[in-house]
Amino acid sequence: MSHFLLFLPFTILSFFSNPDPKPGDLKNDILTYTNQFRQSRGLPPLVMQEELNALALSHSTDMAKRRVGFGHDGFDRRETQAFKKITTARSFAENVAYGASTGQEVVNMWKSSAGHRKNMLGKFRYIGIGTARDKAGIIYYTEVFVD
Repeated sequence: MSHFLLFLPFTILSFFSNPDPKPGDLKNDILTYTNQFRQSRGLPPLVMQEELNALALSHSTDMAKRRVGFGHDGFDRRETQAFKKITTARSFAENVAYGASTGQEVVNMWKSSAGHRKNMLGKFRYIGIGTARDKAGIIYYTEVFVD
């Protein structure tokens, strides 16, 4: 019985300290951690754009619903759409991931990958972020960058 009492507080703490994040919370966390990373390297923060969030959300939803495979299918289409929405745009990049349970975790995953890291530290002004869950509860993430 004493093992149970010692384990119970940890279980309760774990349950309440890592609640199931809502999409808006995830989006804001990803923005915060991405900008913290950029600022730690002397780069300006990215500005979230709702038009870009819609592009990112659409791709995350398509991956979560298995309409497209995990990856960058449709990248050229999203780039064209971003350039139409932000007419001053000159460059576009994208990060995707799945399986992380928090914004901090997915940003750390991207920081550990050379290509994703390069995008996060690139010469971009705007960001769009979208997340979607599949039927099993796995979260798919898309981060798009525009300058």
